[in-house]
Amino acid sequence: MPQQPRPLSPNKPGVRIALEQSEARAWRGRALVIDLFRFSNTICALVEAGRRDVRVYASPERAVAAGKLEKNADLFSEIDLGPGVDQYDNSPHTALYGSDPARAALSVTNSGSPAATSLTLAEEVLIACFANFPALVSYCLAAPRDTLIVPACLFYNRAHVEDVICARALERALAGEDAFEEALREIHASGRVLDFLAGRPETGKRDMEIALKKGLFRAVPRLKFVNGVGIIDNAGGAAV
Repeated sequence: MPQQPRPLSPNKPGVRIALEQSEARAWRGRALVIDLFRFSNTICALVEAGRRDVRVYASPERAVAAGKLEKNADLFSEIDLGPGVDQYDNSPHTALYGSDPARAALSVTNSGSPAATSLTLAEEVLIACFANFPALVSYCLAAPRDTLIVPACLFYNRAHVEDVICARALERALAGEDAFEEALREIHASGRVLDFLAGRPETGKRDMEIALKKGLFRAVPRLKFVNGVGIIDNAGGAAV
C-alpha cells in the first residue's frame, strides 16, 4: 500500500516519495520528477538557455517521427535512435551552451521522459533537480498541494540511487530542512558519480558540475500534456 503523504505542517498538504511506477500513473496532485544526472538538468538547461519550444516524448519512436516532420528541431537523448537520426546527447552542458535556442528541443530518455509522461492524471507536473531546488521549493511553498516526488529510476534502473537521494532531500526541503550537503555526500559515497563519469568521457565532468550544484537554475519546468506529448513551459514566471 502506498505511504500516506507526510504533512509539511498540521495545516498544509502532504508530500511523499513514490516507491512504484503505479503510484505515479494514478497520482492526481502535484508531481515532482527527478532524473538527477541527466533529464531533469537537461530540461532545466533548455529552458534556462531560452528554448521556447521544449517537448518530452514517452517513446523513441514518437520523438524520431516528430523530428522527421519538423526540420527545425533538435533531438536530445542518450538512447541510440538509429541510423540517419541526428541527435544531441542528453547532456545538460550541451543543452545550456552547445545548441541553438531558436530551435525546438525534443527530449526522449531512458528514465526521465517515461517518468514524466506517466503522470497523465496529475494536476501539475514539475521537473526537479538540485540546480533548481531554491526556485522549485519557493514555487511549491507559495501554493502548497498534495505532492508526489517521483524518482525516475523507478522507470529504468533502481540502481540509479541518486534520484532517490535527491528525492529525500527535496522532501526535507519542502519541510523547511536543508539536507543538500548530506545528500551530496551520500551520492558521492554511492559510487554513482564515478560510474557516470566513466561512461561519459566527452561531457560527463561538465554535466556533473551542473547536476551537483544547488541553485544554478531559476527555471521551474512544468509539463503539460497536449495530444500525449509533454509540452514544457516555465512555471517560475518570466523567461530567464
